[in-house]
Amino acid sequence: MALLAVHAMAASPPTFSSSHHHGSVSSYCALPAAAFSRSSSRVAAATTALSAPLTPVLEVYCGRGDKKTKRGKRFNHSYGNARPRNKKKGTGPARLYAPPAPPRKDQFDDGEVTPIEIDEDILE
Repeated sequence: MALLAVHAMAASPPTFSSSHHHGSVSSYCALPAAAFSRSSSRVAAATTALSAPLTPVLEVYCGRGDKKTKRGKRFNHSYGNARPRNKKKGTGPARLYAPPAPPRKDQFDDGEVTPIEIDEDILE
């Protein structure tokens, strides 16, 4: 009886959630189609299906929202239907002047210069 349920699950196409998040990772595991081929044994198919997770695992969510949500618009510093720009509120207080930060020193830069020799015969 359980073997019939396993074959029914394998016959149905796996569904994948389309995610356009930068911070989310989809970890849904689909059952391999090769395990259910006619040439493989029923025992191997049953053990493969039983060892695979039967319920999809929830996505890892970083908490910064989506571009379509109010929180995502706020973290992305943009406006849209989810976070409309209110003309009455204005832009807020004026920003304080801060001089630009000095460039950071590259931790991998040791100051060594490697000369490069270009062979002109290859270019002709």
